Amino acid sequence: MNSVCKPLFLLFIFYFGGHQAASAQLDNRIFKQQFNDLKQRVYKSFETYNNVQTTDTATIVIDSLSIDTNATPTIDQDFSKNYTEEYKSGFSFGNLFYCKNNEFGEPNNPGQTFFGNQLWFGGKHYFSQNISSSLGCLLQYDFGDEKFPSKFLPIFNLQYNTAQSRLILGSLLGNTNHNLIEPIYNYENTFTKPVEYGIQYFKFSKFINYQTWLDWRQFAKVETSQQEKISFGQTVLIQLLDTSKYPVYLSMPGSLLVYHQGGEALNVPQKIQTNLNGNLGFRISDRNNSFRLESFIVFSNDVSPSINHAFKNGNAYLTNFTVFFREKLKLNQIKNHRLVASYYKASEYYSPLGAPLFTSELYSKPYLNARNRELVMLRYQYEANFYFLNSQNIFIDFRVEPIYHIQDKLFAFSTGVYLKIQIGHNAIH
Repeated sequence: MNSVCKPLFLLFIFYFGGHQAASAQLDNRIFKQQFNDLKQRVYKSFETYNNVQTTDTATIVIDSLSIDTNATPTIDQDFSKNYTEEYKSGFSFGNLFYCKNNEFGEPNNPGQTFFGNQLWFGGKHYFSQNISSSLGCLLQYDFGDEKFPSKFLPIFNLQYNTAQSRLILGSLLGNTNHNLIEPIYNYENTFTKPVEYGIQYFKFSKFINYQTWLDWRQFAKVETSQQEKISFGQTVLIQLLDTSKYPVYLSMPGSLLVYHQGGEALNVPQKIQTNLNGNLGFRISDRNNSFRLESFIVFSNDVSPSINHAFKNGNAYLTNFTVFFREKLKLNQIKNHRLVASYYKASEYYSPLGAPLFTSELYSKPYLNARNRELVMLRYQYEANFYFLNSQNIFIDFRVEPIYHIQDKLFAFSTGVYLKIQIGHNAIH
């Protein structure tokens, strides 16, 4: 991206903000926090739920669980009316079993296996319709780890909600809830950093949906010279057509993610790092969401005082074509099959938080790099949602992802199996 285009791109992103801007190639709904409290009120009037990503089907974006309807209401007609209904405080329990195996077989990205279980529990209390607070904890055990639990993380936040916005202080709706594409943000962060802390703001309207957040990933320790790590992001989705009047959905997703690693007055000075990653794309899908075509331009830029990586600037291009097959069972239970064909090409692209498969440099190892990357992928995903205790709270996700490196003439693959159970009126994670 040349010197003229990049400032215009950054200005565009910061002007519009964004929410649910650029979802990953595969639907990562199983990793998202379910907005059960808001979702049930916003979509209460619809008879059928669907699990296609909301960015393509609904004017009101809450999470990736969307609706299958011929008429999408405006936010003033439905959201405000249902939002005033009673809010109930309560406890919730959740469990995520994960098994993901990456067999990439290349020097700069040998792959990794994630195999374990996450458990979270706690409660949510409504002080009023607008103000609520969550308190609980998350336990994670990576199978084979001598430490038990592998992670013990508190969950606590204060939320302020209105009919068209949400402000969160404390533990965030993080990771895949940001809806960044995988070259910018790796959904495996769900296992490596399951809880984010900071501040987050959502704004949803009829044509522009907005999310911005600050994630304080690590604070500085002067005595041990530990650097602070911060990420700041914004995502945007602009609906280009009134979805209630046209048979197709046209939207423009974009995002900007800033990663900073620094700190002052450390006993042992450390190099400061600041990296920018962003994307701008175009998405089209039919009204029934049987197919979706999307294409993204992606960039990376190291704006640190001194270069910390093999490449200062990079760019990439990603195109996905998705076909959906659905089975609707009794009680609105759903089975969903998704087939995604992807083409990806990158030159000197690097993202500190992105999936290593898409970066030219392996994170923390700049001497391992592949300047140019060209991949084709054919991904299959099976999703199923079932009812338990009168609620649609059992989720199954299975993935097979064969990958071919065009330049290296190398085959690779990734597989994943996930099971999630969510019980309780208000999900805290």
